[in-house]
This record gives sequence, C-alpha cells and structure tokens, in this order.
Amino acid sequence: MRKIFLSGVTLFLLFLISCSDDKIVQPDESNKNGFESAEVAQIFSDNCSTSGCHDSNNPENGLSITSHSNLMKGSSARPLNSGGLYGGDVIVPFNSKRSLLYQMISGNASVQMPFQRAALSQEEVVTIKNWIDDGAKDEFGAVPFSNPSYRVFVCNQRSDAISVIDGDEKVVSRVYETDFSELNDAPHMIKVYGNYFYVTYITAGRFVKFDKHTGEIIGQVEQLEFPGMIMINSTGSKAYVSRSSTAPGLFNSIYVIDLSSMSLSNEILLPVSGIPHAISLSLDDKILYVANLTANRISIIDTESDSFQQDVLLSQSENHEPMEIEISPDGKYLYISGRASGKLVILDTEQLTVVKEIMVGMMPMHIAISQDGSRIYVPSMMTNTVNVIAYDGNDWIRTSQITHPGFTQLHGCELSPDDNYLYVSSRNTSGSFVPAYTVNGESNHGTIGIINTQTLQVEKLLEIEEYGAGIAVD
Repeated sequence: MRKIFLSGVTLFLLFLISCSDDKIVQPDESNKNGFESAEVAQIFSDNCSTSGCHDSNNPENGLSITSHSNLMKGSSARPLNSGGLYGGDVIVPFNSKRSLLYQMISGNASVQMPFQRAALSQEEVVTIKNWIDDGAKDEFGAVPFSNPSYRVFVCNQRSDAISVIDGDEKVVSRVYETDFSELNDAPHMIKVYGNYFYVTYITAGRFVKFDKHTGEIIGQVEQLEFPGMIMINSTGSKAYVSRSSTAPGLFNSIYVIDLSSMSLSNEILLPVSGIPHAISLSLDDKILYVANLTANRISIIDTESDSFQQDVLLSQSENHEPMEIEISPDGKYLYISGRASGKLVILDTEQLTVVKEIMVGMMPMHIAISQDGSRIYVPSMMTNTVNVIAYDGNDWIRTSQITHPGFTQLHGCELSPDDNYLYVSSRNTSGSFVPAYTVNGESNHGTIGIINTQTLQVEKLLEIEEYGAGIAVD
C-alpha cells in the first residue's frame, strides 16, 4: 500500500511510476508471514509488500508489510507539513474504524491504497476489516500488544475515545470508544489503579470505571456537574473528583466517590466559590490540596473528616490562576502551574508559604515529577515547549526547553514507570499539526510526543484522536 510524500516533485514522480510492475513478494507458506491466515497474508503480499512499496528494503514511509510483526510496528517516516518525519500505527486491534490502513483500502482517506493500482475487491476489504476487528491476530492466534511492560492511557477530549499506547512498541495499541449521549462526552482526565482505569467525562457528567485490559465499563457515577481532575487514595477505596477548568459558572465543592460501590459518598464544601480544579493528595492521604483556578488559592482538606481546614492565598498582587498541582515525592513541596502568570509556583507544605516562582512560558499545564524529585517537567500550551526544571535539594533551576514541529497546544504529561520517557499530549484544536493522511469525517488529530529523558529529545511523535488531554501511565 504505497504511501506518498506531500511535495510537488514527489507527487509528480509517483504519478509517473506505479508499483504495478514490481515483483510480488509471496508469503512463506510455512508460516503465512506471521499472519493469522494465509488469506490475509496473500492480500498483503499481492498488493502491498512489493519492491518499491512496503517491502523490507527501504519501505515507503518506513512501513513494512512483509510480515505481521513489521506491520504492527507501524510507520516510522511519515512526512510533517512543517518539515521532518513522524511515526504511527496503521492497525489498531479490534478497531478497524481507528485503523488508518483500513480507511485507506476502503477509500475513506485522503489517499487510497494500493497506490496507483487496482483497488482491493470488496471481499478483500471485508477480509482485512474482519481480521482487524477480531484482534489482528498473528499466526499463533495471539492479539498484538497484549502484555506490554507498561501502557499509556490518553483522553481524547473531542472524540469520545481513550487511546492506549504500548510502552514497548510505542504505538497506539487500542482505542476504547464511548458514546453516552448525542453530544461529545469530553473525556478529560484518567487515572489507573489496580485492574481498572477511571475517566471523567465533562459534558456527559460522569465518572466511569473501566477494566484496563478490555475497556469494558465496570461502573459509573452519573449526574456530576462538569467533573474534571481525579485523585485516588493509596488504598484504592475512594476517589476525589474536581470540576473541569472549562466549567461555566462558579462552584464550591469537591466530589468524593466510593470506588467499590461506584457511588457518590460525599461532597466537600469550600468557603470560596470559583473553579476548584487541580487536586493532589499528601503522601499519607491525610490532606487533599485543592487549587481554585479563579480564586488564586489552595484549599486544605482533612480527608479523615472530608472537611475544609484552611485556605492559602498564593499572592496578594499577582493572579496565578493555579491550573495544575503535584506533590513532590518527599511530600515537602506542592508544585503549582500558574496559567495566567506563566510561572511554576513552589509551595512549602509545612510552612504553607511560596518559596520560589519560575517562569515557564504562557499557560503552563500538567506537571510530571521524577521519582527522586530531581526533575520537574511542565509543558506550556501557548509556547509549545516542555520546560525541564532541575532540583538539587537546595534550589530549582530551569535547565532545558524541549519542542517539536508536532507540538501544538500542549496539555498533559506523564513519565514512564522507569522515568526514561516523558509522554506529552497536544490538543491541536488549531489544526497546526497536519497529518500526512486524513480520514473523511475526522477533524484535527491530537498528538503524543515521546521524549527520551536521557537525551531530552523527542524520540517519536504519534497521532491520536481529537484533542489530546489527560494522561495516565500504568
């Protein structure tokens, strides 16, 4: 399935040269090239894995379809309209709708495959669709990406979908669909605990519990008003849910949800109305910190009684608009991203005083902290940069800024379990990132940047669904 670079010269040459005369690479009859059936293997062999197209010798866009394992790795060299290359999956097991390869062979994408050759028959298209929807299995009946060392879960806030990234292969391995109403349900934040992941849906007003292996809905709490961020206590018995930063009006409460019964058990009242958005728990679970986005303050909640204790005003003279907060690994500091001030504000949790402010650029968003506390990562939405803050035990200094042509309106970030990779989501509602291929009926795709924290380089950029938002790693 030949793919094209979006330049005038290349397009002209490709229209002159077809893959039709290339020598066909036949499947190995003994193993069907690793595919579940000889029928699927033959379709790819006859139409895609030809010399000059997607064979193993310099395949187009870095996508080889000579074997099942190669196909599942996706492409590594799709062209960016702003220059450079990026990679991405072409098959999402169990979901042909979200599989670019299927959209291309069915004629529903900006480029139809096989390129400059006869389209696949309807029977062949259905065969590939059924194979994908049954799990895109290999010759042993195994579903790809079933046992990664870790997974990355990403909310797609404008597509009613949760993307799951395989931490080993670094491709989208699943897309879990939801559709609670006729409107966009707006999945916003996600947290993982045990065998489940939990998602807030802003528009649908729901807090939903999923099986993290299958995506099956286990339970849900409905009729919440614009639910936003999530914090789960260390025993997994209860969750605190705040309000979305986009919630209209003023609010003065935080939801408390019993996770075993999936029911609303309490609503903590705050004395000052606004948008209580960012939340974080102390290491011993005894204190819930609540950042009021519109009131420039941090509220202290006693979690044993689920009651308000006191407010900490962040500044008398500057409105930070505290967007997100994270507790340090030693519990000594609360890191606060100031949406309006463009600063990372550091609060001493014992003295409840601000000890430092660091400029990080316009609209800093989520915060990720290394396990030893020596690095703090803060993406800034309007500058499309990830700020790297070093902490040596005495002081905090911004040491690096990371960017990439595929970063556009950065939102969420989270570290891999070994701290070796930082995953950063982009909203891309502006459409600044233009994918190499588009699918009919789909709008601007978000992206995930995968940053190697040793080199501080973007190692890979992936397309996800519309509006990349909250991230969780497990």
